[in-house]
Amino acid sequence: MDQVFTSAIIDKMIPAFGWMLIHSLWEGLLFATVAGVVLMLTKKSGAAYRYNLALFLFVGFIAACVFTFILEWNNNAVPGTLKPLMPGNSSIIAPALFFSNAHGIKQLVKTLTDYFSANEPLLVLIWFIIFLFKSVKMMACLVYNQQIRTRQVSEPSEFWVKTVATFAEKLQIKKAVRLLQSGYIKMPVVVGHLKPIILIPAGILASLPAEQVEAILLHELAHIRRNDYFVNFLQNIAETVFFFNPGLLWISSILREERENCCDDIALEQTQNKVGFVQALISFKEHEMYGSSYAVAFPGKKNYLLRRVSRIMSNKNMNFGPGERIFFIGSILILSVLMTAASVAQIKEYAKTGFGKSHAVAAPVAVISQKSVSVTYSASTRAIRAKLKHAQVKARLEMQSGIAGITEKTGPAEAISTIAQPIAPVNNQPKLSDQEEAEKDQLQARKDQEQAKIDEAQALRDRAEALKDQEQALKDQAQALIDEKQAKAEQDALKGKVQVRTDKRQELVTMNEEQARLNQEQAIRNKEQARRNQIQEQRNQDQVARNQEQAKKNQQQALKNQEQARLNQIQEQKNREQAEKNNVSVQ
Repeated sequence: MDQVFTSAIIDKMIPAFGWMLIHSLWEGLLFATVAGVVLMLTKKSGAAYRYNLALFLFVGFIAACVFTFILEWNNNAVPGTLKPLMPGNSSIIAPALFFSNAHGIKQLVKTLTDYFSANEPLLVLIWFIIFLFKSVKMMACLVYNQQIRTRQVSEPSEFWVKTVATFAEKLQIKKAVRLLQSGYIKMPVVVGHLKPIILIPAGILASLPAEQVEAILLHELAHIRRNDYFVNFLQNIAETVFFFNPGLLWISSILREERENCCDDIALEQTQNKVGFVQALISFKEHEMYGSSYAVAFPGKKNYLLRRVSRIMSNKNMNFGPGERIFFIGSILILSVLMTAASVAQIKEYAKTGFGKSHAVAAPVAVISQKSVSVTYSASTRAIRAKLKHAQVKARLEMQSGIAGITEKTGPAEAISTIAQPIAPVNNQPKLSDQEEAEKDQLQARKDQEQAKIDEAQALRDRAEALKDQEQALKDQAQALIDEKQAKAEQDALKGKVQVRTDKRQELVTMNEEQARLNQEQAIRNKEQARRNQIQEQRNQDQVARNQEQAKKNQQQALKNQEQARLNQIQEQKNREQAEKNNVSVQ
């Protein structure tokens, strides 16, 4: 019983999950398009506001996929009977736009739906294999993050420990943040969510100016304050599940870029030194290029570093890159095709089932002349009247001969008469005379003629409408050519502007790199000069000590000399007294 229940759940889950993956493609394009529009509308807004909007769209996409899975789970109880998610889901077949009726679109959708339904286990299996590979890579990254917490780490000086504690208190971080130097990495990184650790490459604290190191520490503390480690972990899980979805991957890249911009803004708000922060970014980029092989990039790729530096210096958000523009425009085009196909299918279906006109024109048709229409309707009317009259005469003869009903297989004309004109004795109606029958036929012929005129007028109106549609199609085609030429001209102009801007940015990056190199050389010279000054200061201190010792000795010698002078004075006084005594004795 348990095996049957488990098998039923698996048979129900695989189709639901497979269709969720398929629907996630157009849902991802939809959310990516909305994200592009939002970023364009909020170009002058702050990085935090743009980040929150991107995060809302990211969570919205995940919620839409979960809702899609629940819908498919409820709708697809029996394998092999899967249906599109929503009424307009025939739009997933873009080539169906080239069909002239809704039946062609439905047939294509049914064909592809049956194909996906039949191959869902294979598609889910392929997804699962790649998912396992991605999961192994993600687990390897988690293991690496745990290893670098303890591998080749050392405690920094007490000054930097107190600096990190002061900055954490200033940013209102309630968690205990630990700062360690690591010889295993070459770029700053934050590890852990509940007990965060900031890892700094060994030697950076002593080789870079203090203000640059403080700016980077503030940037990493901003990540801890915003709980970016946890959000980044959720992003990695979503990217592992939807690795094939370009819309989700683009939204996730926007989240990462805006996250770094938010932390840059927090660091600049504390330091108020744009130049120092930019120099710190460039210094760390150089350390990454010439450091050890175990790298965790802090600023990212070169273009990404350029975008960050340009945003900091110009104080405005950057435009989309060429690749992002192509993806955004392509997403809009694909969604437009899907929505157009859905609209065409719905309109044609409504026109077919709602109005019920058998003569409605579903697509542009060939031009029908008035004469051919008149001949066709006249011939049709005469043929119908002749068949009806023949059938009525035959029915009366059979009734008069005592035949109760028609038992033989009838031809097309007899079938028409049986349906169109019920037998009189069966309906208990009085028998009509030939004159009345002729009058009735004449009345019916007039009605048929009036109907033929109405149909002819409708055909003329349809013809005029078809001509209008052809003229409109020609106008649309001409306008499309004009728009294509205009778009090509604008694209060429945009390429020229982008090239000029790229050259300027490249020149700015080169100048910044050269300035950073000069600053680094100057820092080395300053460091050497500081060492020499320290040695000279030590020598001066030693000389001062020796001078003080010599002064002390001189002072002691002066005291001795003073004492000796006093003794000499006493001795001199004694000598004078002795001389006076000698003089007195001589006399």
